[in-house]
Amino acid sequence: MRAWVLVLFLALGVWAQENPASPPPDLPPEVFAIARELRCPVCQGESAAESNSGVAAEMRRLIAEMLQEGKTEEEIKAFFVDRYGEWILYEPPRRGVTLWVWVLPVLGLVLLGLGLLAYFRPKKPLPPELLEEAERRLKEPPA
Repeated sequence: MRAWVLVLFLALGVWAQENPASPPPDLPPEVFAIARELRCPVCQGESAAESNSGVAAEMRRLIAEMLQEGKTEEEIKAFFVDRYGEWILYEPPRRGVTLWVWVLPVLGLVLLGLGLLAYFRPKKPLPPELLEEAERRLKEPPA
């Protein structure tokens, strides 16, 4: 009985938590859609939408201002690329050296698939004459 009460309280605690993926009410969702595609310059491995750093908050504020001015998503991204370089984009552009970032994993999977196909391909059976010769040699005493 105590275990069920504990499980119920834990479930209620999880249910009562606020959804972390929902944007705060002070900024429109479009700001967070664009900020998810930009890295936080301070945090390691977080987007500007996920980060709580001051720089990320400032980036979100700038995005909101630019959207109010009527700028497009591409213009906003270009502004941040000019300011921080292409590193700021979560998806590297598909050109030049970064094209290999997109091509090599697919190429590796294709080669792996071909190797597995060759390894597990059914082998051709040996000719009966060869099998008979091997059996005869096994039955003969060693010389």
